[in-house]
Amino acid sequence: MACTHGLFSGGAIERLSAFPEVQEIVCTNTVPPPAKPGDKLTVLSIASALSEAMRRIHYGESVSALFSTS
Repeated sequence: MACTHGLFSGGAIERLSAFPEVQEIVCTNTVPPPAKPGDKLTVLSIASALSEAMRRIHYGESVSALFSTS
């Protein structure tokens, strides 16, 4: 499973992790991760993307180029 803003409340991680089909839960750190993340939760940092976007804004470069696939 994947999400960008993981607002896991009320034991959501435990409930999702209980499904055998769910091998991993991946989310970004755009919001604080849960206090008890569990074994299946992987939190990815957006720090490098955010810092590169700020650098590009500072130097007047394209931010949308960060999301270009070609």
